[in-house]
Amino acid sequence: MAWTARVEDLAERLKILMRPGLRSAAKAAGAASAVDLAAIFGDPSIEAGWNRAAARIRELGITDEAGMNPGDRRALYYLMRHLRPARVLEIGTQAGASTVHLAAGLADAHSGSVEPRLLTVDIKDVNHPEDAAWRAFRLRQSPRDAMHRLGYEQLVRFRVGRSLDVLRESGESYDLIFLDGDHRLKTVAAEIPAALRRLRPGGFLLLHDFFPGLCPLWPDGKVIQGPQRAVHRLQRAGWPIEVRPLGALPWPTKLGTSMTSLALLGRAAD
Repeated sequence: MAWTARVEDLAERLKILMRPGLRSAAKAAGAASAVDLAAIFGDPSIEAGWNRAAARIRELGITDEAGMNPGDRRALYYLMRHLRPARVLEIGTQAGASTVHLAAGLADAHSGSVEPRLLTVDIKDVNHPEDAAWRAFRLRQSPRDAMHRLGYEQLVRFRVGRSLDVLRESGESYDLIFLDGDHRLKTVAAEIPAALRRLRPGGFLLLHDFFPGLCPLWPDGKVIQGPQRAVHRLQRAGWPIEVRPLGALPWPTKLGTSMTSLALLGRAAD
């Protein structure tokens, strides 16, 4: 059994390594280590915008339990404001808590100079009137209705589908892709190369539930292994990528800490 597993692992690594054009796509991504996190999260102009956006978002009644924790949601807004991507792809909409904050950051980052677009994808119909996550979390409105209330209905498009089907399509490229869907090793190891192919030059991948060294970030001891193991597998196969965990944020996230599992992925520094 162990020998079979090693052979299958090697076969998958070779399969990933030999996909045409994807290694060059990795080299075209932005350098993750060049992103100044202290400048992003300490920017007073972004904080002022956040305070205004947060007041509007609070009116939606999105609970702390509805998907991503509030500290991570705030980090998404700050990243959108600083990186200023014009085209964003989110994998894993769920109840739309992260989607709302991505959209708010995008809208405030461009302020009419560029018409940004956010495509958010989920395996399920997140706007279903009965059988959807927003109902399970007892939210007041569906993600689409939330966008309408905030005035972002022209900015955000929803799609039902498998992440790999969407990522492997030809078509639009993106400045930032947020991977927060299926966190299994096999899935993330396939999503990252496919996502790199869809990035515009200088773009980034943003990972959620990335645990550096597979060590717990919070007192509950929870560790999700897939994203970290997928990155490690690709690096061992020779992919020129690196991850920049966001680490401790300047505000609370969960369980009495400021730690986040968000991480930027880009090309390895030259």
